Amino acid sequence: MSSVSVILPSYNEKDNIAEAIERVEKSLGQRLLEIIVVDDNSPDGTWSVVENLNDPHVRLIRRIDERGLASAIARGVAEARGESVVWMDCDLGLPPEAVPRLVDALSHADVAVGSRYVSGGADKRAFVRRSLSTLINTYGMIILSSKIRDYTSGFVAAKTDVARAVGINPHGFGEYCIEFLYTCIKRKYHVVEVGYHYTYRKSGVSRTDAVDLQLFKYGMQYGWRILKLRFKVK
Repeated sequence: MSSVSVILPSYNEKDNIAEAIERVEKSLGQRLLEIIVVDDNSPDGTWSVVENLNDPHVRLIRRIDERGLASAIARGVAEARGESVVWMDCDLGLPPEAVPRLVDALSHADVAVGSRYVSGGADKRAFVRRSLSTLINTYGMIILSSKIRDYTSGFVAAKTDVARAVGINPHGFGEYCIEFLYTCIKRKYHVVEVGYHYTYRKSGVSRTDAVDLQLFKYGMQYGWRILKLRFKVK
């Protein structure tokens, strides 16, 4: 039974973080080695909530002068002590109960992606938000590789040595996931997708759930990263 490190990047998640930790622990049981919460000095005191849990399974990394989802995940991967590593949002839009299925898939794969676009998967958000996500992922399949259907998942399990060999690009927001998965395919690692149901976060505000100019900005960033990867633009 391999040991698992779960990375939870956090920013202003005080209303979700304790439940996320509890549900991850319950879902993985004895396989869980550690939960690494990488918090960007949240103004709402998420880091304080984590500290006050006094949970022996939890390691808190409180970053004072650094920000960003991708760099938080990169930090967690670098510090993980488990044989496999999982990263996911802690807003409970991604169900912790699906983590064991991703970890189980590593018995025959190097990387397992939680996917909304394979059998057993679903995106339960509003039509417009769902459509925009489908559009960018279809674009990724056409330009990069059809071996991956959910490039923007952000819900990934990987053998730790594979995750470190491929690396996490710390720049940008969710583009790191597109780059990570495409690099895995290019290097011929075995990647599988595991269906899960995605919904809106339980509490708080997401920068990608709202349909506004910021969302379209992220879409443009994702599209540009896809082109850069495919045509090796610097």
